[in-house]
Amino acid sequence: MFGFGKSQAAKEMDLVLKSLQLAFENNYKDNATANLKKLEQMYEQAVGDGRLKEKEKQQYGEVLRNLKQRLKNFDHKKPAQW
Repeated sequence: MFGFGKSQAAKEMDLVLKSLQLAFENNYKDNATANLKKLEQMYEQAVGDGRLKEKEKQQYGEVLRNLKQRLKNFDHKKPAQW
């Protein structure tokens, strides 16, 4: 999701996504849950403040839906795949 022309809010959310990815890769469910909650709050705040472009709203909304589903299926016994 990294790229040029992104809003500042999208860039900040990308940093949280990096931490979230590491938590999944290392099977740290508590960290993944905390980062997902932080990302969701950042997304809602940015949407409410109008700081995301329309395309970014759609992209990050989809990412959040996918990550929530993935967290429901989180299993410490299997290595997480990003």
